[in-house]
Amino acid sequence: MKFGGVAMTGGSVARHVEVAKLAEELGYESAWVTEVSGPDAVTVLAAAAGATSRLKLATGIVPIYARDPYLMAMTVASLQELSGGRIIAGFGTSTPAIITGWHGLAFERPVATTRAYVGLVRRFLAGERVKSDGQYRITGASIRAGANSATPIYLAALNERMLELAGEIADGVILNFPTVQYATRAVAAIERGLARAGRDRANFDLLAFVRSGITQTFDDVALMVKRELLSYCLTPVYQKVFTADGFGAEVAAVGERWRAGDRAGAALQISDHMAAEHAAIGTVARCEAQLDALAATGIDRFVLFPVVPEGAGGSRAMDTVRAFAPGVRRGATAG
Repeated sequence: MKFGGVAMTGGSVARHVEVAKLAEELGYESAWVTEVSGPDAVTVLAAAAGATSRLKLATGIVPIYARDPYLMAMTVASLQELSGGRIIAGFGTSTPAIITGWHGLAFERPVATTRAYVGLVRRFLAGERVKSDGQYRITGASIRAGANSATPIYLAALNERMLELAGEIADGVILNFPTVQYATRAVAAIERGLARAGRDRANFDLLAFVRSGITQTFDDVALMVKRELLSYCLTPVYQKVFTADGFGAEVAAVGERWRAGDRAGAALQISDHMAAEHAAIGTVARCEAQLDALAATGIDRFVLFPVVPEGAGGSRAMDTVRAFAPGVRRGATAG
């Protein structure tokens, strides 16, 4: 199995830290924290840094619109100091629904903003006194304590322009919910960006978050995948990707039921096939086959995003982390 990292999701800060501790014990390389509506990523990583000693700790992702480059550089430098240099900075734009609808901030020029943001964070982390008249107007600022220009920066990317930008300026890219068809297109776009910047593919890390769960009963976890896919089906940028992958009928049906106020029915419009293509769930053999197919497109590493049946609780999620741990021998049935 190719899971090198695990996502810390759901529940309290303490539960996130429990996942990080277990991941380190089991030999995972990294633990990644999302930032949407649960605990904020900075608090989680600070707590996880104090509870682990080897594990790389990563944001996967923090929205760039919610923290300006100067604040983000200070935060990364502080976390690097606290963790002994184990931080990976994962940035992304998030979506207008979250940035504008939840944070009350403008969502503008995502590609240009991301390019400027990454450049400024790197300059601050290098200890430079920064002046800028571009996307961010900065009159002369620098950070002092803990600056570390070696911090890897990963970009969450979905559409072609952002994927190419990641290839140009980032140390790695984070794909979310990839299918084999989408991953093939994404790798091609990233490689165009790498070529444009004259960069070596061998020095670039292509990472994918994969929803995963070992089970003999596909339906008990497929419903959870469908419910998460539902929110993405309502987002225009993901609608385009899903439609290009051949799931336009599902996207349209989800939208129709959602607009009619049928929230539960909307999730049920997502087919078993769509759920299966966007996750590695089922028997060990099925999960391995899905990861092998994704790896064949050029993805370097996978981050485990545990999927458990509704009501199963945190212990079932921890069992999933154990089941997929590096070096664990797996039989042909549920783990």
